Amino acid sequence: MSTAYNLPRKLLEQVRNDFGKNPALWPEELRDLINPTIEARSIAPPESGKVEKFINTDYHYYWAKDICGQTPNHERVAALRWAGWDYASTDDVQMCSEDTVIGRSKDKKSKDGKGWSDEIRSGDRRLMKIPMRRWKESRKAQNIAALQLAYPQPYGENGNPMTAENLIPGLHSGELDANAIEHARSSSIVSNPGEDLAEVLKGGEPKGNAAISKIGSRGA
Repeated sequence: MSTAYNLPRKLLEQVRNDFGKNPALWPEELRDLINPTIEARSIAPPESGKVEKFINTDYHYYWAKDICGQTPNHERVAALRWAGWDYASTDDVQMCSEDTVIGRSKDKKSKDGKGWSDEIRSGDRRLMKIPMRRWKESRKAQNIAALQLAYPQPYGENGNPMTAENLIPGLHSGELDANAIEHARSSSIVSNPGEDLAEVLKGGEPKGNAAISKIGSRGA
């Protein structure tokens, strides 16, 4: 039993076990499945706006909202054109359905030998293009932004990670050795919250520059 298709061997064995070894006694659709003279080809219509072939691969393509009719709205395509996009033409793509190509020119021929057009439309969408280099730059910027959200690490102007002093103006930070720590402890003045508050209310300044937190346990 020969077949033009790469059907699993287990499937063929199961068919022979279920329907017998004589293909003439099999159901017609099952015989067609293994018939090498019948080519497997779909007759389903393509989805709206399907591109059969990208002729100009130097560009990236995108379907942009472009509403026509009684209430037209061309804001999306206008914004994209300002950002560097342009309308795709029949020199750029070959569409599955000719109905998506609007207003072919009678004077200017495209690469497919037919009239040229830069209005390729699928309903309220118009096909646009941007140079592949510019598209890759945009995608790289998006990927870097996503990575920075996943692994937040602010960087300064010199490219080095920013410190707490960079992030919070007026905050000074640094490392202290044992002598510096001992000096800071000996020169500290423990604050008295009540006295400090009374001094502030009188317009003065708190006298203390340090606080002590007492940690204890409560009895049951």
